[in-house]
Amino acid sequence: MLLNGYDLGKCGIEQVLCAGKVSFDTKDAGKGVVLLELPENIIITKAVSVVNTAFNAATTNVLTVGTNDAADDLLGANDVTEGTAGVYQKSLFKIIKGEKPKIKAKFTSTGAAATAGEAEIYLGVVRIPE
Repeated sequence: MLLNGYDLGKCGIEQVLCAGKVSFDTKDAGKGVVLLELPENIIITKAVSVVNTAFNAATTNVLTVGTNDAADDLLGANDVTEGTAGVYQKSLFKIIKGEKPKIKAKFTSTGAAATAGEAEIYLGVVRIPE
């Protein structure tokens, strides 16, 4: 069962929440899809990708997660080994003030298209005062 944040209005309490799931066949995953919108004034302390089913495109599989247009400032192209099931995490301290960040995931591949692959994305977050 995937769980969302309990109460992201509490300042100073770190929570781990499920941002969403991305699969090899998620519509528009190659362009980047919005998984979740976080509230304003938040610190992202950790990004985690749980690859439950390995992505199996013939040549390359690239899964990225981020708040920027390229969807790669939280988990970049080298942070996840998409072809191997497992847990991949990155610690960070990304402060976002005055905007509601959209968490996006992007999956691209080369060679013969993937026929399998799924990952859950989790974030560690802390609300901060305005």
